[in-house]
Amino acid sequence: MKKISLITITVFVMFSIATKVNAQHEKGEIQIDLYHGLPPHTGIIFRAISSASADETVEVKTLGNLGLRFQYYLAPNFALGVDANYTSRSAEFVESSTGYEEKIQQTVIRAMVRTSWEFLKAGGFEMNWNNSIGLRNASWNWSATDPDLTINTDWNGGVPIAFRSALGFRYMFTENVGLNLEVGVLGGALLNGGLTIAL
Repeated sequence: MKKISLITITVFVMFSIATKVNAQHEKGEIQIDLYHGLPPHTGIIFRAISSASADETVEVKTLGNLGLRFQYYLAPNFALGVDANYTSRSAEFVESSTGYEEKIQQTVIRAMVRTSWEFLKAGGFEMNWNNSIGLRNASWNWSATDPDLTINTDWNGGVPIAFRSALGFRYMFTENVGLNLEVGVLGGALLNGGLTIAL
């Protein structure tokens, strides 16, 4: 809740500044963002590591959060679009005394409808407050070489609904190419950034 409150306060502060800026996007404009999230989401892998014994070594691998955003401007300061992202993470345990191995792997895919209020555009610098809601699919696999080890049923895919609220920044080097940065809660990594293409 503290993160959501901080984003909300920041948006209202920036709105008071934005009212003095006249530059706007054009209706019908399209923007595409390619991004990577940091730090890597841990989720179920964090729970797996926390359950490891002192006799086990753990190796963690992550890919993503990798994402693609598309938005279409319905008005100079309001856009509607789609945000989709992918994350893969795994943890592999090796028990020192027996050599037994255990591996848990999770893949998360989110596809969300996104609204974006573009409240600041000054030169090449832009800011927006965006909210997204959609579907979340989380599949996971578990394997072990220890014949006496049973699956931990507490690990599951979680809720199938994805939601995200974020504060976004862009800096456009030209009319068509720039960089993006976003700080948000839920629906992906806390921080993500990448390339922006405007059409």
